[in-house]
This record gives sequence, C-alpha cells and structure tokens, in this order.
Amino acid sequence: MSSNVLYEEQPTKNRKRKKWVMIVLAVLIIACVVIVSIILNKNHDADFSAYKTLVGQTTTNEFGQLTLNEVMVDDNQLLLNATFVPAKDVNFNSQIFFFPQVLVNGQNYMVRNGGQTIEQAASTYTIYSSVKMRDLPQDDKLQLDILYNDWSWDKPIKDPWSFEVEASQKQLQEDRKVIPVAKTLKLHNGAKIMLEKVVTTPISTTIYYETLENVDESVNFHIVTESGKTWKQDSSYTLNDQHTKWGIRFDAKYLTDKTYKLMPIAADDTELGPAIQIRNK
Repeated sequence: MSSNVLYEEQPTKNRKRKKWVMIVLAVLIIACVVIVSIILNKNHDADFSAYKTLVGQTTTNEFGQLTLNEVMVDDNQLLLNATFVPAKDVNFNSQIFFFPQVLVNGQNYMVRNGGQTIEQAASTYTIYSSVKMRDLPQDDKLQLDILYNDWSWDKPIKDPWSFEVEASQKQLQEDRKVIPVAKTLKLHNGAKIMLEKVVTTPISTTIYYETLENVDESVNFHIVTESGKTWKQDSSYTLNDQHTKWGIRFDAKYLTDKTYKLMPIAADDTELGPAIQIRNK
C-alpha cells in the first residue's frame, strides 16, 4: 500500500520550508509499520494500554478537523495517534505527512520527528507521529504542548492545531530498565565508540553510544539473543548538534533474556567489531 510509508526529519535551527520538505522526502524509513503496530497493539498481541494517555480533544481550522486520540510516552520518545478529516476544499491524501512540534514541561527536547498517514475511510485519515527526544524528563507526569504546524506540502498553516495534554509515564518508569555498559569499542575500520548504556522498556530497546575517533557516520547494531535470534535496529538518530551522541532504537522489543549480545554492524551487514555481552538485571 502506498500509505505504508514513514518519513522522518531531523529538526535544524532556522530551517526554510522548501529545504525542510526536501529533507523529509529524502529520508525514507523502510520499517514503516513500527508506529502502527505499537499504537494499535498488533505487535505480538502486546497490550500497551498502561503506557497510554487517552486524550480525545478535537480542534478545527481552515484545513479540517484534527482529533488527538492518544499519547504514549516511551524512553525519549512520544508516540501520537490522531484522526484527521480534511475540509471539503482541501486536496489531501496518504502521501501528506504531519510533523507536530512538542514542548515538554515548556522545554524543547526534540531531535527527530517522524510520521505516517493512513486512509481509514473516505476523507478520514489516521495520523501517526513519532517524536524522538533527548534527555526527556523522568517525571511521572509530563505537560505537553503539541502543535501540528508542519506537514509535507508547501502550504502554510496560519492557525495550527494545538493541544495541551498531561501525559503519564508512571507505569513506564516502573517498567523501564537502564543497563550501564560504559565500554569502549575499537571497530575493524579503526573507529572508536563508547557504548554508554542500554535502556529497555516494554515498547522499545535503545542503545546509547558516543563516537570517539574516526567515525564518519552512525554505527548500526544487531541484538543477538541467547537462542540465536537476531534483531536489526529500526532507527538511529543523533542526540546532539555535533553528531557524536547517538540513539539506536529497536521498537517493540522487550528483552527478557538474562544475557544477549550487541553486535556493531557495517552498512553491508558485515560485523564491524567485537560483540558486547549484556547481562539483563
């Protein structure tokens, strides 16, 4: 289906709209069903209801009616589910993507913004958004100011859709596991990275690392379980302006094995360095 496409963009300061649109359309994420499977609870029959905040707020402008259905907080990530009914004179389709801007407790922690649009019925669309953050506050409740003012066509939104939401991450905080690693890896290509930690939740597993020497781009990772199953990462994103700190996310992979290995991988899927064994507490 043409709707099974997810686009992501990396926010930059003072970006111009045309340049921003080109960046968005240039970055195609192949693992396009991730957000859908998480929010619709279709990933291995997982139940994520404990991590969701139901919203049900509706706002309307000249482009149509947008209802924010729910928000789910993950480790440094917000997942949003909305329903859009375009106005009669608006030419809308599933290739148009929304990229909401989100303030958390009045602060901007955003580092990457992704989205997917799926047509559910005639003139009714489900809008999925994945907003990745750096150093998201660990409070039980987060005050979110959500502004839908960016999308992938060159038409300004003078009156954007906006929502104020108090989202809970209390259950997520209880279930979140942080595994310190703090190991330096020397890769086969001469690069060095510092593997800082692994954070696992029922929604995702994220590897955090910092580049040290001779690293020209992000390093991919595989997770290899005790049983020999291999998981490939779903996305990578930089956490600072210098592109030296990275998050590597595996969506909807809750690691329950006592031990597993992290394998650095090159772009051609060959091993890039030694595997690091992780012991799950």
